[in-house]
Formats: sequence, C-alpha cells, structure tokens
Amino acid sequence: MKITFHPKPSREELYTRPLHVIGRDFPETLAEFRAHGISLEELGDRMLKEFEDPAPILDDLEASTSWRPRSVSA
Repeated sequence: MKITFHPKPSREELYTRPLHVIGRDFPETLAEFRAHGISLEELGDRMLKEFEDPAPILDDLEASTSWRPRSVSA
C-alpha cells in the first residue's frame, strides 16, 4: 500500500472539503475533531462551511496542519 503525502491545506480547502476527507488525508486533525466534539462517523459527509460557527475548529485544524510544507505549485 502506497501512502500519499498531502501538502498543507489552505484555509479554504479545510472550509470546503468534507470532514471525512480532512480526517483521512490529515490524520493529525482527528484529535481536533474529537476536542470539538465532532464525530466523523456521524458528520463526516458535512463541510465546515455548513456549521454555524466554524471559526474555532477551522483555526485548530489550520494549527494542527501547519507543520506540513506548502504544495510546490502553490
């Protein structure tokens, strides 16, 4: 099995991707989802843009992925 490395996502990507995709591609975000009481089993098909106040979780997701390098094409 080949593991694909994903570069740091933009804030917009975190805001508009389904939550299960974020958790799959960026496993370091799983702790943030748990800390905010977000169950990917129940809400994985939703996007942060659908939440009433996504800013706190979005900030934490950005912080948890900040160690990743940006894409070469970015």
